[in-house]
Amino acid sequence: MDYPLSQLRKYHELSAAFVADLGKRIRRIEAARNNTILLKGDICRNLYLIEKGMLACYDVEGPKKYCSWLMTAGDFVTAVDSFNNQVISTETIVAVTECVLWVITREDFEELTRLYREFQVIRQVLTDKYHIQSRVMDAKRKRPPEQFYEYLEANYPAIVREAPITTLASLMGITRTTLYEIIHRKRS
Repeated sequence: MDYPLSQLRKYHELSAAFVADLGKRIRRIEAARNNTILLKGDICRNLYLIEKGMLACYDVEGPKKYCSWLMTAGDFVTAVDSFNNQVISTETIVAVTECVLWVITREDFEELTRLYREFQVIRQVLTDKYHIQSRVMDAKRKRPPEQFYEYLEANYPAIVREAPITTLASLMGITRTTLYEIIHRKRS
């Protein structure tokens, strides 16, 4: 349980009581590559912390799916609306690589928030962080693909380095061929 504690301590000191309680509630799982963590149409009942690997969030429209977000080690992952409001998810979350994940249920998450002030603070900091991150990512997607690629390289190098090319192209909203052309131009 060292990894989750190290990640949470980045945002706030943790009391011994909180650490002990979290230890009873959190569990470590391994997800194989291409394992579906959440399927569109299900209700998201878990929050995940990635220790190792990469998860992709896909929006599915009819027969087409497109990557809306890629998450790597240190990221907290959930289908936000489904998790917070316990409604059907419009997203699918898939392990892009083999993953080591730490999982906590929504019920335990809410209970920890209710019981521990430090967890309330952490929850708010992470909510704010991911809200801002999402808005910036959406704005960057509207830029030319070369600029979006440069933004990803500078701010999310693990994604550029480790994501399958098809998944990265989907995140960028371009074809695989266009992404190869961008990469080739950058190396020239």
